[in-house]
Formats: sequence, C-alpha cells, structure tokens
Amino acid sequence: MKKILLAFAIAVCSLTASAQTKMFRFGLEGGLNINSLSFDKEMFASSNRTGFFVGPKLKVNLPLLGFGADAAAIYSMSGVNVTGPEGNSVSKNLSNIEVPLNVRYDFSILKFLSVYLATGPQYNYCMSSDATIADFYGPIDGGISRSTWGWNVGGGVELFKHLQLGVTYTIPISDSGSLGLGNLTNIFGNYKQKTVKIRLAYFF
Repeated sequence: MKKILLAFAIAVCSLTASAQTKMFRFGLEGGLNINSLSFDKEMFASSNRTGFFVGPKLKVNLPLLGFGADAAAIYSMSGVNVTGPEGNSVSKNLSNIEVPLNVRYDFSILKFLSVYLATGPQYNYCMSSDATIADFYGPIDGGISRSTWGWNVGGGVELFKHLQLGVTYTIPISDSGSLGLGNLTNIFGNYKQKTVKIRLAYFF
C-alpha cells in the first residue's frame, strides 16, 4: 500500500509540474524599434528612426480556448528625429524601461505553427537621453515625461512552441513631453512617441 501511495504521489507531482510548465513559459525577447514623434502643432515634424530592445518575457497559457497573457520587462533604446520650422534637423537617443502587459489569443494552424493576437497596456519609464529635448531646436525649452503610458496592438506567429516572431504598434496614451519658449510653457505644444516593434522571442 505504501508503494502504491508513493507511486500515486509521484505521478500527481509529475502531472502538476508538467501542467505548470505548460502554463508558465519564460523566455528572452529582443528586436527593432521604429519610432516617430507626433506634435500638437505643425511647427515641428519627425521622421522615422530605429532603435532596439531586449529583456525577459513571461507567457501564461490559460485553459480557456486559446486565451492567455504575456508580460515583459525590457530595456529599449529609441532613436528620435525632429525637424524645426527653419528646416534644421536633430537626432537623439532615449533610453527607456518598458513593461508591457498583454491579453493574447493563440490558435494553431499546423502542429508546429500557431498564430497569436495580443493587446494591452504598456508602462514606460524614461531613464536618460544623450541630450535634453531643448536641444532639438535652438533655444527652445522643454521637458521629457519620465513616466508615460501606451496601448499595444499586435500579433505574430509561434514555431515549435519556442520561437515567436511578431509585430506590435504602441498607441501613445499620455504625452511623451512638451516644447516651450522661455516662460511661455507649451507654446509649441506637446508631443507623443509612436513606436512599431519587430520582435523575436525564444521561450525555454
């Protein structure tokens, strides 16, 4: 009887560990940022710039017909370019910590291939930049918002339940910063950062 109970306990533990492994999957993600700024006023313009991101990622598979979630904590370097009213252009880099939290839906196409859709909020914290926003154009004063929010919409494919390739567009919810002249705050208005991410992840 003891041997039977021991065998039963081992089987239950094995099944529980297997279920947890299938439910929670950890991985590493990296990829390419394509960024641009949108301004309240037409006095400034921005062109697309590239950057990169990398960090750990967690995927949660729920037993609800393909529904699940994913979360990550990534370091992101964003390149931005601003052109002023006189045609002069300045390019800078911004360093951010980004924490996306998405609800996702996965559905299988082949045994080794599945497609996913994901959407959810993202928190961004700007750590530093190689210049202040004031350097974008002459004597303009401005501020970079340290904390911002966005909303992710994206999708992609997963191969062999390990390799994931996707594209995400982050819709800005809060302003990324403001431009002003001297004591006339926001005379040129606020701006938002729009980002497209091409992402590659590997789950262990």
